[in-house]
Amino acid sequence: MLSILGSLIIVLWLLFTMNRKKQSFFEASIFTMVMMGFSCLMQQSWPDVNNAWLLTWVAHWLFVFIALWLFDIIAVSTTSAVVYSLVVSVGYYYFESHIFTLVEHWLSK
Repeated sequence: MLSILGSLIIVLWLLFTMNRKKQSFFEASIFTMVMMGFSCLMQQSWPDVNNAWLLTWVAHWLFVFIALWLFDIIAVSTTSAVVYSLVVSVGYYYFESHIFTLVEHWLSK
């Protein structure tokens, strides 16, 4: 459920801010904090803060940062902005679905 909510938020964020210069670092940080808050609300508990939790949210921030940074480069028209937003949304959904497996793999090395 969190992956669907995150995908919806990121596609709307990109589309509503399409005609202005983004502050990718700041906006990726805000998005990550909002998603952390939604995660706590949906689980109805505080997170178990450990290396896996930290690496998961750093990877989320990095994904969103790159998506926002590339948006200003790739989305030069309304059509390209909509297509790019949908691609990022689908990518975020799959990224969110598989991030825990990736983090376990990264930490096991």
